[in-house]
Amino acid sequence: METASMGKTRMLRRWLVIASFILPAFILYGMFLLWPVGQAIQLSFFHWDGSSPQMEFIGLDNYANLAKDAIFIKGLIHNVIWLVLSLLLVVIPTLALSLLISKVRKGRMFFRAAFYLPSVLSLAVIGVLWTKIYDPNAGLLNEFLRDIGLGGLARNWLGEPLTVLPALVVVSTWAFYGLYMILYLAGLQNIDYSIYEAADIDGAGPLRKFWSITVPSLRNTLNIVISMVIIYSFKGFALVWIMTQGGPFYMSEIVPTYVYKAAFSMNKVGYGTAGSLVLGIIVMGCTVLFNYYREKRE
Repeated sequence: METASMGKTRMLRRWLVIASFILPAFILYGMFLLWPVGQAIQLSFFHWDGSSPQMEFIGLDNYANLAKDAIFIKGLIHNVIWLVLSLLLVVIPTLALSLLISKVRKGRMFFRAAFYLPSVLSLAVIGVLWTKIYDPNAGLLNEFLRDIGLGGLARNWLGEPLTVLPALVVVSTWAFYGLYMILYLAGLQNIDYSIYEAADIDGAGPLRKFWSITVPSLRNTLNIVISMVIIYSFKGFALVWIMTQGGPFYMSEIVPTYVYKAAFSMNKVGYGTAGSLVLGIIVMGCTVLFNYYREKRE
């Protein structure tokens, strides 16, 4: 009996130690994530202007109206375009840049720091900086085009419907290039270079080694980078809001900026909350589908 009692006491102490580690994190997780998400789900079923003490329960009407909202659909399409352009501008170009930097013998730390610097800056600073660069009259980009004799290509990059979204995507990818580069460089350091030596003996060229050795060896890093690109592509609020606020003519409107306007400019808090939840579900769905496809291929 005494042995059983000591065993129960030991087990209780063990669970208390486990709980002492888990409970603080779980409480914070519940307070700052689970509880706000629960409140958002509840709020999405109501019509509320954000200030009235009364909230009108309307069920799924907010979600039904989103499905018929042309601007919301346009914003979602812009998010998808943003994702496709980001994948094209980030995944392979950043890997190629990382390979070039990894082969630099002198000044490697300088190049790493230089390319990583934009990731340290706040998105507000980056947005203001690139707004000046894209300025149609005195912007650095248009001045450069005029100086090299390509003044016909100069334009109002943030004011024309066809150029505003690609211009914003370029800024977004520039802001996070350093982060992706660091991830690739860390992955490159883990590759066994005896594989490259064996490939050299077999007569493999640079492109063959890149596609047959480098890319397969960086599979896990590529998965992380692609997942991050998916998540950031569906966020993108700060840059768009600072640089264009969705204009001109909603041609740079994305879901995050539209739900912000709906909640705080049009006083449709429940409607905006429903839109943000739909966006969250889409992001999680894309991430889960990508990971499922990746695991299935492996």
